[in-house]
Amino acid sequence: MNNNIYLQGNYAPVRNEISEQRLKVTGNIPKDLSGLFLRNGPNPLSVLNEETHHWFMGQGMLHGIRLDSGNALWYKNKSVDGNQSVANTSVISHAGKIYAIVEAGSYPVEIDEELNSLETKPFYGNKNEGFTAHPKLDPRTGELHAMCYDYANKFDTIDYVVIDKNGSHKKTQTIPFESRSMLHECAITENYVLVLDLSVTFSLEKLGSGYFPFSWNDEHQSRIGLLDRNDESKDVKWFEIDRTYFFHTFNAYEDHNGNVVVSATAYDRLFDKDWNGPFTESPPNLTRWVLDLKSGNAQSSKLDERSVEFPRIHPNFITRSNQFGYALASSNTQQPDFKEIIKYDFVNDSSEVYQYGPGNFGAEPVFVAADGGTGEDEGYLLSLVYNHETDKSDLIILNAQEPSSGPMATVHLPQRVPFGFHGDWISI
Repeated sequence: MNNNIYLQGNYAPVRNEISEQRLKVTGNIPKDLSGLFLRNGPNPLSVLNEETHHWFMGQGMLHGIRLDSGNALWYKNKSVDGNQSVANTSVISHAGKIYAIVEAGSYPVEIDEELNSLETKPFYGNKNEGFTAHPKLDPRTGELHAMCYDYANKFDTIDYVVIDKNGSHKKTQTIPFESRSMLHECAITENYVLVLDLSVTFSLEKLGSGYFPFSWNDEHQSRIGLLDRNDESKDVKWFEIDRTYFFHTFNAYEDHNGNVVVSATAYDRLFDKDWNGPFTESPPNLTRWVLDLKSGNAQSSKLDERSVEFPRIHPNFITRSNQFGYALASSNTQQPDFKEIIKYDFVNDSSEVYQYGPGNFGAEPVFVAADGGTGEDEGYLLSLVYNHETDKSDLIILNAQEPSSGPMATVHLPQRVPFGFHGDWISI
């Protein structure tokens, strides 16, 4: 019997690729939501060893819902199969192109608006190397910033990569990185890229045993580095922090004193005893660090005891101080149940909760700004919801200004969407 939870229930892969037109909708889809909602995640149709299988492994599968002028035109799902890449973690749009992406040396895969994988080389063919799962788009410049690693080929270095606003490779800056930390994420401010050298590092022991090759490392001091975006001659300025790991940041910015402030969903420990997934050893908590450039010290504060993951903000507030953030929350810290969305108000130190309801389990809340909106939270939250009783999923649309009021619209899908990772809204 298979005891790996990441192959059971709604973690299990879906076997069929389907397409359905004219989806049933409860409520009213806002007419300014005309575009494509895409979600990516691993779909391990074949598993060599169930005991060693990790949640992060498996070929990528895209799930897409096309909305237009208040209608849900279609749902479809397709495997990612271009560029000989797994590309199973996230999906982004940049400079008129859509890419499925993943870290650790694999190529991005260009995707068309019908979810087909293309064999084109990423970024107009002038960035012929691997990329990352979490680039950051600077809303001021239109440039895409990424911290990339490929320890199979570049064992002691990482690359800071910039893709320009037109979608072409602008620069690569190589940085010494002997810790070989799992570099899943980065963050950017107006003047810096944050290099996250945290306490999960590459493990030859796990690789040799057939497991996911990253492990908690008590011997490695966690630290956050500031890399000057504008001057390659400057070394990374490092700030030591308590041992931690985080996959995802809310945001980073420079405050009025010139300090760098970064918030993330941080774990005290993971990939130590549990070699199959991230959740059973400690819950991820909303944590903030203030990096004092004058003293070289970092101060941290835990802002919430609740278990939260998959944070999102209004994308126009990347690099600058933001009032609002959104995250998926779990009431069970040992095995997450993904029961709530929390909207944080960082200015007023308050929060608002939307509960998915009994038997429903949610996914990352993606913020989409309303057309013509001027307020930071003027827009919508799009989230996939799995219903245990029907064994199918829905797409819900919440008013981001008052998510606790419940869905403005629910788009009913013809099959379930497994618990995957990241999505994006592509305006069409």
